[in-house]
Amino acid sequence: MLHDAAMPTDPSLQRTRTAGIAIAAATIISTIFVALDHSGGGNNPLEVLQGIARLQGLKELVHAVAIASVCAFAFGYATLARRLGLHRPLVLAGLTTYLIGCIAMIGATITDGFVTTHIAMDAITATPERVAFAYNLIRYAGVALNDMAKLGWLLQAAGTLAWSAALVQERGFHRTAGVVGVLSSLLVIALIAGSATYMTMTSLLSVLVAQLVWNVAAAVLLVRKPANAGALSRQADGDAAMQAMT
Repeated sequence: MLHDAAMPTDPSLQRTRTAGIAIAAATIISTIFVALDHSGGGNNPLEVLQGIARLQGLKELVHAVAIASVCAFAFGYATLARRLGLHRPLVLAGLTTYLIGCIAMIGATITDGFVTTHIAMDAITATPERVAFAYNLIRYAGVALNDMAKLGWLLQAAGTLAWSAALVQERGFHRTAGVVGVLSSLLVIALIAGSATYMTMTSLLSVLVAQLVWNVAAAVLLVRKPANAGALSRQADGDAAMQAMT
């Protein structure tokens, strides 16, 4: 026990480094897999359904990775919120909003990657009436998933904006990350507010780039040693030594 007490510890850094790595890894992996996703094409309802069905394996893989990435982001940003202080109402509100946004994003991902492919697989050998019905069902499912994705991005941007407001009040890289977060959030909100029912590819890519820049800044922030890490480490070592002596 005395040996354990003598070992140097840095609990703040240990808690946040893993979260920063999770955000960075999820950003890289999700970007790669999003680039792999594409539509099956087709000139009529049956061909469209057949194209979706042919891509079932790829779409399920891409969207399974997307769901795992959303979970990694949720873990990483929950850690960031804890580091900023969950006792602060603005930080706690940001975490709540961001996590609800993650739920909306998972709903959109499940719809796009699994529900639509299963509908297509079920309908491609059916009667023309069922083909037409399935085609319309997938079309309107696309409207629903688009709305869920927009809601998710807006809520995540609102959460980021709340944390950024807390970060800009600090010094050094914390303030820099806060400025990045503010600009990223405002850009996402503006793009979604000004978009039609279906977002253009330019708007979609702009949202993804804005999120990517903020994710990188947040990952670096979490991996870096906190300014008060030394004080926290000395306090933790002192507490451990007191427990060992008693």
